[in-house]
Amino acid sequence: MSAGPDFDALVAELVDRVLNDPTGALGPSVYETARLVSLAPWLDGDTARVRHLLDEQRPDGSWAGPGGYALVPTLSATEALLAVLGREGEAPSLPRAGLAEAARRGLAAAAALVAQPVPSTVVFFMLIPALVEGVNARLAVLGDAAAQPLALPHGLTDDALRALRDGAWRNPLTGHYLEIVGPAAVGAAEMVPVDGVVGCSAAATAAWLGPREPADPAHPSVRFLRRAQERGGGPVAAMTSLVFYERAWIAGNLATAGVPREVLAPLLKELPGDVGRSGAPTAPGFAYEAETSAIVLAALAHLGAPQEPEYLWQYDAGSHFMSTIPEHEPSTTTNAHILEALGCHLAGGPSDADRYRDAVARIANWLRGRQQPDGSWSDKWHASPYFATMRCALALHRYAGPDAADALRGSVAWLLERQREEGSWGRWDGTAEETAYAVRTLLELTVDARSEGVAEAVQRGCSFLLEHGLNVERHPPLWIGKELYAPAHLVRAAVLGALLATRRRPGPPPDRQ
Repeated sequence: MSAGPDFDALVAELVDRVLNDPTGALGPSVYETARLVSLAPWLDGDTARVRHLLDEQRPDGSWAGPGGYALVPTLSATEALLAVLGREGEAPSLPRAGLAEAARRGLAAAAALVAQPVPSTVVFFMLIPALVEGVNARLAVLGDAAAQPLALPHGLTDDALRALRDGAWRNPLTGHYLEIVGPAAVGAAEMVPVDGVVGCSAAATAAWLGPREPADPAHPSVRFLRRAQERGGGPVAAMTSLVFYERAWIAGNLATAGVPREVLAPLLKELPGDVGRSGAPTAPGFAYEAETSAIVLAALAHLGAPQEPEYLWQYDAGSHFMSTIPEHEPSTTTNAHILEALGCHLAGGPSDADRYRDAVARIANWLRGRQQPDGSWSDKWHASPYFATMRCALALHRYAGPDAADALRGSVAWLLERQREEGSWGRWDGTAEETAYAVRTLLELTVDARSEGVAEAVQRGCSFLLEHGLNVERHPPLWIGKELYAPAHLVRAAVLGALLATRRRPGPPPDRQ
């Protein structure tokens, strides 16, 4: 048996990385990069962005994915290539024949994808109509009578997009997807850039600046876009930052896995101060919302600096809590995080305990009602049921009492049934991220890690994590934004949290055999 990993050093290294990189270590985004090609042809790195789109196109003509998750990035990339072909008075930056062929293949892939069920991604019901409209408006540049306009997916209309463009966009929530608003977005006074950034999005910032190169090259938004594209060599990430969410999520995850408070305390230093009353956004420039606020509040509680979660009450919808106001679709994981924040506060014995106890019971009941018959949960912020199951099951286990016992037994049975031969778990393929969620859930939900086949499942899962989870910089995208993305720091924290949690339970330690 060889020596196992130095977990203390690995945690310290992760904390240092997070403190020095507020971008979330996100990889390049097809959707966002394509929006810059279409919206900001004046921006440095345009040829590199177009080449990136060509290189990333799949043999079937689509981009990103998998399955229906490919629709939004495929529409975005196809529209961008058509935009390049249609630039007046300008020769395309790459051979026209290759661009046109890629656009035709993208159009065919998009036509196949719109005929399939559409998964829920961020404001997909507005993004897809906007992108379809953009593609159809540019088809003439192909000079091909056979190029047919795209239809919207079954059941989807452009009603919400029309309402947005008619004035509903004048809301802080829309800053993140300002690029679909149209000409009214250019220079809109309602959108105040933070350090030059609109809505933590390069695409939204480009839409706010407009299609012509700004006269002032020192404008903060111009400087931001140039830095963002330089960081990726032309392509840009799905978001510019998720710093508050990331730091709080990592702190809470590792604190409950046994990492000492003093090791994690630096992650809390730059979080919003009075989050209990004022809330928190995902990062500066995002709208304030319940999800990140609850995660920050729970992390503060776990690290010994609790605040009363007064801010969260405005999201109380009766049976459950909302993520944002207004909200299109409720989130199971947002409610799990709120349950944890309220449960942490209730454990401190507040004077108005009945109010918190009632809310905890209502959320717990709602979460049990959202559990799938097989014992899992799903959610709108993450494509994997293993993420949602971990968040919901752990919150119920910690704060819902014996009423959750049957639901949790169902989750354990589901996890044990779904483990793959090599020890991993995964919705599509086995991944380190999803395996970490499964291992962590099994460890916490079972009183004795040696019972019900759990010990063997956990050991096999840990072996997979040691083999495939500690030295990986890029993970399959599973987090849901405008398209799927992978926050590398968060995934690494999940892997470390699962491995660290095994050291606190009976059974063999997570060493290499």
